[in-house]
Amino acid sequence: MPTVGLAARLFGAPPVAPAQTLLRRLTGDLQGPRGTSTLAVLAVSLSRSDAVGAMLELPDSMLVNTALLERLTGTLHADDYLALAGPDEVWIVLQALTSPTVASLAATNIARALEAPFQAGTLTVTMRPCIGIAVTAVSPGTALGLLEAASEARKRAGSLNRLYVVATETEGIDLHHKDLIVAVTRALAENRLTMAYQPKVDLATQRVVSVEALIRWPADLVPVISPMVLVEIAERFGMIEALTRHVLHTVLREHATLLAPTGLQRIWINLSAGMLADPGLPEFLQQGLDIWSAGPPLIGLEITESAVIGDIEQSIAMMHALTTRGFELAIDDFGTGYSSLAYLRRFPISELKIDKMFVQHMTSSDTDARLVRTIIDLAHNFKLKVVAEGVEDAATLELLAQMDCDQIQGYVYAKPMPAAELVRWMANFHVGIA
Repeated sequence: MPTVGLAARLFGAPPVAPAQTLLRRLTGDLQGPRGTSTLAVLAVSLSRSDAVGAMLELPDSMLVNTALLERLTGTLHADDYLALAGPDEVWIVLQALTSPTVASLAATNIARALEAPFQAGTLTVTMRPCIGIAVTAVSPGTALGLLEAASEARKRAGSLNRLYVVATETEGIDLHHKDLIVAVTRALAENRLTMAYQPKVDLATQRVVSVEALIRWPADLVPVISPMVLVEIAERFGMIEALTRHVLHTVLREHATLLAPTGLQRIWINLSAGMLADPGLPEFLQQGLDIWSAGPPLIGLEITESAVIGDIEQSIAMMHALTTRGFELAIDDFGTGYSSLAYLRRFPISELKIDKMFVQHMTSSDTDARLVRTIIDLAHNFKLKVVAEGVEDAATLELLAQMDCDQIQGYVYAKPMPAAELVRWMANFHVGIA
């Protein structure tokens, strides 16, 4: 059995159950008391080199299935359980998790356990997992709801070429619903979308050095659409360029008319995978800057790991093209991608943002705290600044300061706010600071 890493939970072998038995047991677990612990469901799809043999249930392929389940059970806790839902899919239930982060670590650990080829009789079989994760904290609270959310997340992981995706509020929402598409089209056409800005505070100077620009749906427009759903609809239905143009020009206009006197060094905007893959992106951004007489150093570009690793070589080439133009780049949601360490040295970036899923539980989870410390040390070894997002309380802030985190973004300082409110907030925040 391969050596397993940080997320290994080697406390015995969990039972392998038929799919219907797993569903019944999961229903019972969700109805029982769990305290503050988290339960997670993983839908693991396997791309295997003996796919035909597996479907025909040939003897050697059955031996591979047995070896597969042995490897999987070796990575799980004794109270966890799993089912072979088909020749190329496994369902896994993780119980009593101290943090949602552990489910993501378990997914990475599963991939490591399956790296070595399987040998069974005349067969040498390789497998590549694609995993969807649903946790009780963010997904529907029924057994079927969790399985469906995990399945949808798995499909999204496949389309993004990611090892795993954690289910979000978009899972279970019919994004093809006509009302949603019409609403987004109308909001863009009527220029109804607004921006909110959340400060990034430098811990050494206690000054706001930059802000992240976040898109907001108008409160009076029905149906109400969250920013996450808004961006996903824009990506799926060919509106992401229009949405990015709206964000860029709104940010530049509000900087020119309101924010310039604050002395902000940089305003960060988020780039989607679709925009990163567009060869015309550098010129698209430059045209916006030229209209508002601004330079590239004003705009920082936050790129999620999932956007980068879809086509890694093309992404790296585009990132170099952007930095050549003078744009600063950051990797957002760092720690959620599978290929982070392998490619980090090749990314022309200036900072890393630690995903809030690690930050928000670090005072109660030693695992999360160790991960955050590791990411900070890693980034500093690469001469990168580190931003912790999702910081909501003084205890987390103090722990991050002890770990030498560079910048903080979160409710502990300020919520996202409109530009005019940001100007007033910054003036008050900097009172008495040299």
